[in-house]
Amino acid sequence: MDNAFWESEDKSQLNCILEMEDDVGRMTRQVMLLNRTDKEGNPNPDFDEVVESLGEDTINKETEDRVERKKAEKEENIQRDKEHAKARKLEKLFNYKLEAFEVEEIKNSTNRKLKAKLRRAKSRIEVDMWSIMILQESLNEAE
Repeated sequence: MDNAFWESEDKSQLNCILEMEDDVGRMTRQVMLLNRTDKEGNPNPDFDEVVESLGEDTINKETEDRVERKKAEKEENIQRDKEHAKARKLEKLFNYKLEAFEVEEIKNSTNRKLKAKLRRAKSRIEVDMWSIMILQESLNEAE
């Protein structure tokens, strides 16, 4: 028995993970959910054997470690999801800027200052704003 932890707060269920190596050298993992008592209320000898062999303190520590590990994994997943969302947002913004620069008036504009501001825009609204300013300047020059 490599790992056992309480599945319930009242310590009536124990989750055990048993890892064994077979004849070929492959690791097999067996997960067992043991109840303290059966449906009739009789003590479960397997449950008692695991608690006796590992000790309640060890199981408590494994449970605490598992809770902390799962909490850290959850935080890590949340952070990773945020980073992926941010990357997708930046990619969409980049593609939006590319589309803006494909407009002839923007592409051919000689106003380096406005084009630089358009390149550095941090949102679609800014891209639209700087694009409109460049287009407006182009229209004014055409008149």
